Amino acid sequence: MAFADSVSRVDEACLRVFGREVLYLPEAGGQAVVRAVSQPAREAEDSSPGVYAVLFVRLADLPGMPARGDEVEIGVIRYKVFDIEIDAEGGAVLRLRQTG
Repeated sequence: MAFADSVSRVDEACLRVFGREVLYLPEAGGQAVVRAVSQPAREAEDSSPGVYAVLFVRLADLPGMPARGDEVEIGVIRYKVFDIEIDAEGGAVLRLRQTG
């Protein structure tokens, strides 16, 4: 088994065990319910609005490539994507700012 396949299986297991369903709303339109691991208020942020979260997703679960400006609804709170880190094995960490 290749390294990338092993990492993908670990990602899938983490999402299955620790993930929850969130609503992904691409800026280009449409929406998708995806499984993600979220961590609210992971780091302090100096700029307004000052509330931000981090979300881990698999790229294959998204309707398209994530982009700055896309939105994510976690529970009743909506966030906007402001930073994206994509790994070589198909995972992505999205940094989100609360919109309201």
